[in-house]
Amino acid sequence: GQLLTFFTMTSKFSTNTNTTNEDPREPNNCPPLTLSPDLTTERLKSSFNPLAITNFIDGSADATSKRRLLESWIIRDPTGVFSNDDNNYLHRSERHTRALAKFVRLVELSRAAGVGGKKSNNTSSSSSTSAVNHLEGEIIATPEFLTLVNAISDDPFPTSLHWVMFVPNILTLCDAEQQAQWLPLCRDWKMIGCYAQTELGHGSNIRALETTATFLKESDGAAPGGEWVINSPTLTSTKFWPGTLGKTANHAMVIARLIDGSGVDHGIHNFLVPLRSMEDHTLLPGVETGDIGPKIGYNNMDNGFARFENVRIPRRNMAMRFAGVDEEGVYEKVGAKKKGE
Repeated sequence: GQLLTFFTMTSKFSTNTNTTNEDPREPNNCPPLTLSPDLTTERLKSSFNPLAITNFIDGSADATSKRRLLESWIIRDPTGVFSNDDNNYLHRSERHTRALAKFVRLVELSRAAGVGGKKSNNTSSSSSTSAVNHLEGEIIATPEFLTLVNAISDDPFPTSLHWVMFVPNILTLCDAEQQAQWLPLCRDWKMIGCYAQTELGHGSNIRALETTATFLKESDGAAPGGEWVINSPTLTSTKFWPGTLGKTANHAMVIARLIDGSGVDHGIHNFLVPLRSMEDHTLLPGVETGDIGPKIGYNNMDNGFARFENVRIPRRNMAMRFAGVDEEGVYEKVGAKKKGE
């Protein structure tokens, strides 16, 4: 009921563009109660039109109207969930829970307004996000979504690494069949991902990463088609600091050393590793993960650690757009010429 009343009050993004000077964030152009009267007085003395400058920064008057309408959804949301008034007095666990509630509400508002739908005003033309742009109902690739995130004016969401790193890795490094399988799950927030590269002993020195993904053939006891066995062989191979890993993600794009069926190390590759059940969020066998604790900032974000002990994933959970391993464990780069050709 509240949501219907709210959108009746503001009108949907897909059908409304405010071309007047009316600011939907502040009905009747009344300044917010938190704005200093002195500041309002000084602004009235300016020798230029502030709205013209705003339109220039936004790109156009139409863009300003759209941005203000989107921001009004957050400012005037009847649930009050977007309030940041008591952030500095909350325990980290409460900050994390509150931030997740904000994100759920943001998705609800976006869905109700048609952001990411067939008639979304998504202007992005980047080829790297084309698969997401054409996935009906996907909101994260739209400029409207980023405007809404910025309007919340809080630390990053615990889910941020899902759209900042996880989905872009699927788009960039996974083949069309893998994208068709995983992107709808990402869109529906059934698969919530993070990017697990940094290790305790190596930071971002990717050539020194120790986590391993060893291929196991079906004839050696793997599931049909073969499997990868993910392991953290040393303490220093512990994945440490990735955002969204500690509590939120149920999958990780794990950067690990690929060991093929013959035992040859082909260096680091990307592997999609389930961490938690998509049904009840419990940790899966062989996975140990958790939050690394309080930080100076970004305390909505659950930066975490992870260790893997003989975690088996399907052969096709390796990102295979540019390289792959067949069912016999033979490694091959996509498009590479074979011997004798």
